[in-house]
Amino acid sequence: MSFEAIMVVSAILFCIGLYGSLARRNVLAVLMSIELMFNAVNVTLVAMAKYRMVRSNLNGSEIKPPP
Repeated sequence: MSFEAIMVVSAILFCIGLYGSLARRNVLAVLMSIELMFNAVNVTLVAMAKYRMVRSNLNGSEIKPPP
């Protein structure tokens, strides 16, 4: 999956969560929608980390694991 596709999926998830948190009155449904927004942010962070790793590898530098 390309970086753009992952970002589109993440934006769609975030919008669904935002709509659910604004349109619902049930506390459980609002919390589930907020969790969906958090998951969308996590997907974005993972995609950016993967993209950054690929970009740094293209420059010829070694990928070193964190200490």
